[in-house]
Amino acid sequence: NVEKLMDYYYDPVVAARVSAWVNYICPVAGAREAMEKVAPNLVDNTLIFPDEQMLSKTYSLQTLDEETARRYETEFQQVSGG
Repeated sequence: NVEKLMDYYYDPVVAARVSAWVNYICPVAGAREAMEKVAPNLVDNTLIFPDEQMLSKTYSLQTLDEETARRYETEFQQVSGG
């Protein structure tokens, strides 16, 4: 089931292996430590584990409350013909 698959990919060792393969940011807690054994040469790769300097250039999207999300969905359906 999907929960087991998500649990699998959020295991720090598995997440480190995936990130080592795809060279993409890893959000999983403990993956950096696991990467020391999986691919030590990637531990300091800021594309996988961004440092504070890189993170300072990013921003987070706003989390929508349920009412706002419904309104956006309704309005999007109206303009997209859905």
